[in-house]
Amino acid sequence: MNKFVAKEFTLVEPFRFVIKKRTITSIPEGYVLLKPVVAGICGSEMLYFRGEKEKWKLAERLPMCLLHEGVAEVVKASADVKLKAGTHVVVNPMIPCGKCVACKKIGENYCQNSQYMGATVDGLARTYFHYPSQRVIPIPRGVELELAALTEPLSIAFNAFNTSEAKPYENISVIGDGPIGYMVALMASHVGGIPKDNLHLVGIIDEKLSLALDFASTVNSITEKEKMKNMEDTFDVVFEAVGGGSHRTTIGEAIDMLRPGGRCVLLGLSSGEVPVELNKIVNKGLTLIGSVRSTIRHYHDVLDLLKNQEFNQKIRRIVSKTKFTIRSAEDLEAAFRYADTEKGEARAKPGRVLVYFPN
Repeated sequence: MNKFVAKEFTLVEPFRFVIKKRTITSIPEGYVLLKPVVAGICGSEMLYFRGEKEKWKLAERLPMCLLHEGVAEVVKASADVKLKAGTHVVVNPMIPCGKCVACKKIGENYCQNSQYMGATVDGLARTYFHYPSQRVIPIPRGVELELAALTEPLSIAFNAFNTSEAKPYENISVIGDGPIGYMVALMASHVGGIPKDNLHLVGIIDEKLSLALDFASTVNSITEKEKMKNMEDTFDVVFEAVGGGSHRTTIGEAIDMLRPGGRCVLLGLSSGEVPVELNKIVNKGLTLIGSVRSTIRHYHDVLDLLKNQEFNQKIRRIVSKTKFTIRSAEDLEAAFRYADTEKGEARAKPGRVLVYFPN
């Protein structure tokens, strides 16, 4: 096998990437050698970039390559793997242990011992890397690579909607006008058949909310206070898809919006504790459900959805118009600073920010 020199765009400390080099001379049995093509920047990785993860995680996990959602090209495969060079694949960023209680009884997405790109192991921010062939999925013919790069967050939205067990006759609200919130609302509409009158998307940026106007009713929680007040105690299911520093507000909004016996599906991540009014949860008999990641089955389901032209067009709306080609550590830093939805330009502009790795 020829030698491949990988450039690794490594986060060594908050806000600082450096390039490290690694030489690859062989491929383990059952593995493929991959070359990233396009990847999305997720809010969960922004916590590492900004240094807002728990101190022990930063100390233990950095330096690390970030990025866990995206598309790669097969460069070479071990002799026992049938994938051909040149095949474009979606990378499932999680390698579950397959042995813990979660893996055996709940689902691999809740594995407590998993290796997860951009969290516990290196992610896609490198020019070459090995990966188990069983954790990559060939992209169907006709599915654009940019949209396939969104398979991971789409699978999370798909899983969250299934977890909610929402019915077409129920009133559904999604809090969060970012890509995940939009994707959950779209899953509710396209997969769940929730009619527009029963489906609300709540956010704070009108331009982002406008993307969903043809399939959801939208509410700006800052400028439409009266509407927010009128929506209290009216929803059967509320999805919280914001997280971060806004958690202190959005979870409270979700609890207020739910009618007695309602269900809240929590997708947003944040560090530290979040205060909630426990009496409201108890007195209304609410159920709070954590929904994290997805299974590899969900990836196949999402790739099938992406074959649908109507679904395809609605997903294209949330690909950011601002794109970054990564040739240097500074390029990746610029992309992360832009994509920061709390402090960067992407806070007010819609779309998942994608980064591209040149040939």
